[in-house]
Amino acid sequence: MGSFTGTHGVRLSASVEATSSGSGKQVFTTGEAARLCNLSQQTIIRCFDAGRVRGYRVPGSKTRRIPRGELVRFMRSHNMPLDVMGESDTVLLVVEDDLDTVQDIRRVAEAINGYSVHVASTAYEAGVLTAKLDPQVLVMNTRLPDLDVLTVCRSVRIANGEPGTTVILLANKYRSEELQECKDVGIKHFLRKPIDDIEFSKVLMSAVNA
Repeated sequence: MGSFTGTHGVRLSASVEATSSGSGKQVFTTGEAARLCNLSQQTIIRCFDAGRVRGYRVPGSKTRRIPRGELVRFMRSHNMPLDVMGESDTVLLVVEDDLDTVQDIRRVAEAINGYSVHVASTAYEAGVLTAKLDPQVLVMNTRLPDLDVLTVCRSVRIANGEPGTTVILLANKYRSEELQECKDVGIKHFLRKPIDDIEFSKVLMSAVNA
């Protein structure tokens, strides 16, 4: 990787070649993060201090530490290859009990490529897989029995001006008060069923490129 543009438009140069694998490791120093991101350590430190990559300082020292999830989030947000982390595809969780809709979503995701698609057909499965997978994109049928959409959305970090989970809701119809409640928690994408492949594809691509 030659360079990338930071979240505030700052262009960062890549100067350190990634030489070690981050697979399985849960916490990283700024030097380790720099090697995995193919950036200089000073660049990672500047991103850390600016809040573009989150972490914590070791008590009693100025040493910085970056949790795995935050490093993966940072790398995904700048389209960095995740093979060095033992991860690659963008995780897409579909919360839907209609097989035809699930197949439509799979077809669009496979056409775009780069997605790992997981499916939950009940509210319980949705909760378990959301906690386990920490999906980058969450597609939910708002009419699934026992599913509290707002509760699920509050359990994930919704992308709203920063990298996080992009939520896409599906329904045959939306009530005005329902739309407002969902918008209030940061949801921006509302699609009608049956899904239109072109419309869904546009939303899906904008979600991962946001």
